Amino acid sequence: MSDSNLKAAAVPRSRLSRLTGMGTLAGRIAGNALIESGKQLLNGQKPRATDILLTEANIRQVADKLAKMRGAAMKVGQLLSMDSGNLLPSELAAILERLRADAMTMPPSQLYDVLERNWGEAWQDRFHRFSFEPIAAASIGQVHKATTHDGREMAVKIQYPGVRQSIDCDIDNVVSMMRLSGLLPKDLDIAPLVEEARKQLHYEADYLREGQQIEAYRVFVDSFHRQEELNLPEFHQDLSTQEILCMSHLPGLALEKGIARHPSEADRVITLLMDLFFAELAQFRCVQTDPNLANYLYDPVSGCVMLLDFGAVRHFSDEFVGKYLCALRAATHEDRDGLRAALEALGFFQAGGRAANVEIVLDIFLLATEPLRHEGMYDFGKAELAKRIQTMGRTISSDPDAWHTPPPDVLFLHRKMGGLYLMAARLGAKVDAKTLFERHLSAY
Repeated sequence: MSDSNLKAAAVPRSRLSRLTGMGTLAGRIAGNALIESGKQLLNGQKPRATDILLTEANIRQVADKLAKMRGAAMKVGQLLSMDSGNLLPSELAAILERLRADAMTMPPSQLYDVLERNWGEAWQDRFHRFSFEPIAAASIGQVHKATTHDGREMAVKIQYPGVRQSIDCDIDNVVSMMRLSGLLPKDLDIAPLVEEARKQLHYEADYLREGQQIEAYRVFVDSFHRQEELNLPEFHQDLSTQEILCMSHLPGLALEKGIARHPSEADRVITLLMDLFFAELAQFRCVQTDPNLANYLYDPVSGCVMLLDFGAVRHFSDEFVGKYLCALRAATHEDRDGLRAALEALGFFQAGGRAANVEIVLDIFLLATEPLRHEGMYDFGKAELAKRIQTMGRTISSDPDAWHTPPPDVLFLHRKMGGLYLMAARLGAKVDAKTLFERHLSAY
């Protein structure tokens, strides 16, 4: 993200200030709902909960508050927007998805505090040049360019203050706020997802761990049959801490901008990323589960795609991969009985789950695997696949007894697949996904 899109705002650091922010927001949403309810009653209308809660004002306030808090408050919002069988109202999903685009940086005073705490007061002696203007910002940190005295060009990711310490209370506060305000259905059980989000966020807030993930992932990529088309940053451990991640700076264009300038490359680039995904699942058992356009760069000279973010790398067991590939195989053969058995083995359905919802979930899974059955090039730009899946998802019963949240491994994997589909649609790519999938399945 270019620095022209970045805005500065102080990050709330204390537990009290972050809790107060959530409580104030919940009250504001409830107040707005009362006003909207009154308006509808005066107009002779019977207010519906979704109409009075999911107003434009409430949607804007939730997104703005989470964006300003950053850290786990913002990240848990993003994680709750993962593909979870369309459990969330589409308006709320839109709020949470918008957080990806809201970039705010910390003011210089907070930046200096983080740098001095990690590198000492004389930290500038380590660098020949350090740019205080961030080149990118995300939910838990912002990125700066720097050059060391020995000539290393670096991208320095600096974590917002208080992020690691606030993860647990932020998650509890965000979920409570969404329940108290009515934005999240009271009876919807998202406990497994919330706990997995908690664990995932603790991983992502440990930048030394992310650096190690970069080097481990590089080993996998080196065995990938198209590895010459990919590039990864190098991890500079000597300058990295839990709160600061130093990597080699990879010059390139934001992926969407690069493809806009070279539209003929869209098919090749998305084919490459989908090919890599099937290798991640079937070969590496290690998946980068946060595919969004901001996590990739494009080199217009070499055509290489640069992979930037490794905080969301997730490892899967052989047992899980085997079961999931069984489900994909059944779906590509449109074998409903086999698919139901495979999804039950994965934990998709609770014992005695209502048959109506089971059938709809099977329909959604079959629709989501449409590209893997299509002969030839699948046109993601024209297919409107995400819209069709969302429309079908609205037919799922909202009765909590009729729904069982799939295991977190499934949700994170669907986050990757759904993200790739959305990227392909955004770039107007055509991909022979069926051939890619069958090649990796046969090699499994």
